[in-house]
Amino acid sequence: MLGMKMTHCIVRLALIVCLAAAAGCGLRIAARPAPLPASASSPPEPVNACELISEPGEPVGTVALSEPVDPSHAPYPSNESERLLFRQLYETLVRVNCDGRVVPGLADSWKFDANARAWIVTLRPNPRFSDGTPVTAADVASAWSNGGRLVRSVRAVDDRTLEITLRNPSADAPLPLAHTDLAIARRIPGSRWPLGTRAATVASDGPLEITVENPSPVRFVLARNRDVRDLLDQGVDLLLTRDERALDYGATLPQFVSLPLAWQRTRVLLTPGRTARSLSTEERQSLADDAVQGPARGAAGPFWWQWLPECEIANSPKRDPSPSSTGRIVYDGSDSAARELAERLVALARTSGTSANRPYQSASGLTGDALVQARRRGADAAYIISLDTRPLDPCREMQALVDNAGWIDPETIIPLVDTRLEAIVRRGRSGVTVDGDGGLLLGVPGR
Repeated sequence: MLGMKMTHCIVRLALIVCLAAAAGCGLRIAARPAPLPASASSPPEPVNACELISEPGEPVGTVALSEPVDPSHAPYPSNESERLLFRQLYETLVRVNCDGRVVPGLADSWKFDANARAWIVTLRPNPRFSDGTPVTAADVASAWSNGGRLVRSVRAVDDRTLEITLRNPSADAPLPLAHTDLAIARRIPGSRWPLGTRAATVASDGPLEITVENPSPVRFVLARNRDVRDLLDQGVDLLLTRDERALDYGATLPQFVSLPLAWQRTRVLLTPGRTARSLSTEERQSLADDAVQGPARGAAGPFWWQWLPECEIANSPKRDPSPSSTGRIVYDGSDSAARELAERLVALARTSGTSANRPYQSASGLTGDALVQARRRGADAAYIISLDTRPLDPCREMQALVDNAGWIDPETIIPLVDTRLEAIVRRGRSGVTVDGDGGLLLGVPGR
């Protein structure tokens, strides 16, 4: 036991020294990440290997949502609850399944035109919005107001065919077309919810409950200020959470089973103007074990930001490597894992020497415009942010970072921990499909 404690202390000390290091430590660059498996130009037949629960049972009828849902965000989710609900209403041209394969969404075929460096995509026969009106290729093109980081150009060849040039084209598979920024929706006067292209529609919309016809009704119950554990006692069939208290409580209820989803988010530390080496496996795991509540592991890599070939990203200006005058770590105040990590790093720094030598002296959770402005200035000691662990288009993700904080450089990104959600599911329920990003579809995908 003494040996284990000594080893743990050594890892903590190494972590403090590493994160305090200034320029000159040298960044360890990981090997090129293995790409997601590519699809052929014709999509593979759908498979059932991606079902969350393989046993037959009744469909999920009630889903608990632990975060707020705002219809004005649709179809682009801003949190996990919106991601779950919006996925039942809106779809992209293709999906990436749990095996990393591209499978049909609104489109049923695609091929790469090597001469034009474009994808020729054909919509499925007779596609319709949820109100029954036809969906045309022109509707898809006009719906992509949020796709500028992914799509260079799109042209409707005819009612069912699109010619799409991606900003970072690949002849292997049109992975970016599965990004939620390219979900298809149409806003209509008098409705809070835009129309989607799935069979599901919003049947009722209240402050504590949203009912979706899918085609059978699915109730989405919003926790609001309630403890999500109470919802498990009130008849819900499905809850997605990383809340350790809810997971522990669910484990005591024999009518539920907890199922881990894919590792989805990586929390990283950004150090403006300073380059530091990546933490060791042991150092990252120490943070996951000691700091983060809920499912977490030391960031496992490979890390996509260390391999960005041929990305069209504006060069970010180098920052003055002089120490920050604030000494604070800034994080998103709504991100509990980021808060836990920031507080842990500050606590570790307090053991590293006098206050004048401490790299991190405080942790500050910001939201809204205050968070946006702090990141853009880059004047703080460090920032903890959440990144997709395996993004569909790494170039798009890096461009989004640069757009929000022009000083960001891959050499200032230090991976900390990976996190994921777990699904607490009532036994005897089925018909839930898992996508490659850990998102869930209730019932049969598509129409």
